[in-house]
Amino acid sequence: MILRLLKLLQLVISQLQNYTLLELMLIFKNIKMKKRIVLFSLFVTLLSCNDALEIVQKGELNDAALFTSVANMQLFLNETYDRINTENDIQVSSLLTDEVAIGSGLTVNDTQRFFMVSTNGFAGNIWNTHYNLINYCNRLIRGAALYTPTAAELPAYNSILAQTKALRAFAHFQLLTYFSTDLSNDMAPGVMIVDFVPSINEDAPRSTTGEVFEFIESDLDYAEANLISPTGANAYKFVNNNFIKSFRARMYLYRKNYAQALVYANDVIATSGRSLSTSTVSVANFPATSSAIVPQGTGTGSTTINIDPGATFPIQRALYQVDQWVSATSPVYRKMWVDADQGEILFALDRPINKINFSSRYNTNGSYLTGGPLYDMGRTLFNLYTNPLGGGAEDFRRWCFVDRSASISTTPGTATRTGEVIVIDKYPGKSGGHTANDLKVFRLSEIYFIKAECLVRSGDLVGAANLIRQVRQARSYTGGVVPLPVYSNVTSAIADILLERRKELSFEGHRYIDLKRLGVDASVSGTDRYAQDAVNSSATSPVNISNGDYRFTLPIPQSEINVNALSQNPGY
Repeated sequence: MILRLLKLLQLVISQLQNYTLLELMLIFKNIKMKKRIVLFSLFVTLLSCNDALEIVQKGELNDAALFTSVANMQLFLNETYDRINTENDIQVSSLLTDEVAIGSGLTVNDTQRFFMVSTNGFAGNIWNTHYNLINYCNRLIRGAALYTPTAAELPAYNSILAQTKALRAFAHFQLLTYFSTDLSNDMAPGVMIVDFVPSINEDAPRSTTGEVFEFIESDLDYAEANLISPTGANAYKFVNNNFIKSFRARMYLYRKNYAQALVYANDVIATSGRSLSTSTVSVANFPATSSAIVPQGTGTGSTTINIDPGATFPIQRALYQVDQWVSATSPVYRKMWVDADQGEILFALDRPINKINFSSRYNTNGSYLTGGPLYDMGRTLFNLYTNPLGGGAEDFRRWCFVDRSASISTTPGTATRTGEVIVIDKYPGKSGGHTANDLKVFRLSEIYFIKAECLVRSGDLVGAANLIRQVRQARSYTGGVVPLPVYSNVTSAIADILLERRKELSFEGHRYIDLKRLGVDASVSGTDRYAQDAVNSSATSPVNISNGDYRFTLPIPQSEINVNALSQNPGY
């Protein structure tokens, strides 16, 4: 018994860094989660007892003592929101596709080399973080059953449960997205459905994809029927009507239920209260007047760097600190990315300063040349942003997603890693913090793409083209009228939608699943990585991977297979 307790204590200590002091105060010794999730009860008992085998302590804060009011339920829900984590999802999508190259501040990364095994840390983190959120949701649902609300409290009580079940559904969906071999095949292997708080000795089987979606639908039905949609400036950072409708639109699209996806996409566009964020810049002669061009380097691969003449370091900070970029007349699209305006965001994860500095996943200290770039923007993606949109319109994403301090080579095919550094600036920080940004989960532009794809599947190529044109028009900073795309067939239409999704939704966690879903239909070969962006090229470390490659589904973590006897995905 003592050895068993000591072994479990080691598991507890190894996971403590994932939890905050408030969580410990709220749930103290009662948090337990499947296998490797922290067993707070054991930790507290072992540290506070004279007898390590004495489990029950006087005055302990268990479920019955905690869930005694709707107010306490709300406190636990607030902590549950903090468990939502898409950081690993976003980064693995960048590394396993063509979004990034290894930056000057990093030597090598096995995932970016397409070297995927069952012990891959990103895959393990995606699995663990989403099941961690599920565990929090299940604890809240179980605890809520211990309290009987008054008639006056019942709507708020049910709304808390509605938000909780919506978050639980979202976590299961994210797991399916990365670990199911085929989201449109109900019989494909899915993930574990966990609708209870498991004990350390309980296992959960791997359900089929169809069974998991049935469970998700049930949770969303409850959420839709019982949610009191929040109001106020920060309402979009909580489960709201737009979250549920956007979630359903994306889910049905991935399931190839295009009729239902279209219903919810139309609903969001008509009722969300948001519009596509504009990119028009009022600064005269932008971008030339906002920086000086300073040559750097000589010979083959020489580069130029844009330096703000009025600053002591590159202009990156100026794009949101200078008054012209955060004023009422500044481009809403830029203000949205520095968290100064909701813009077209339908749901975002709140990431205040000094909490989770996601930008550091791409740039160590800040998204500028001297900020320690870990990953550069992939050259093929950068080239897309430099292309005119047509009709005299130029793409603002070139200046919004690439820092002005970036080192752009005139001969990229021979440039060294330090000779070309295309600094990713999609997460530029916010006022007061260089590396903190909210994570945008659902945006209106994605809903336009969902609707466009649904229209293509139904044969309305012109209707789809008009939606793509509207998004491109909103990204023009020069004015002009973006021409209507002309699609000769379904393949060309899907290819253009995939292209626009690549540009608009880069570094938001979409590219990986988009290539898996649409690569064949768009007649693209797979990833589109520039040769110089690969760490090296060999049979085991290719420049690109093709459609149908087993790596477009992540491996079930080996540690989970060891303790839970789950079947592994093909190829691993």
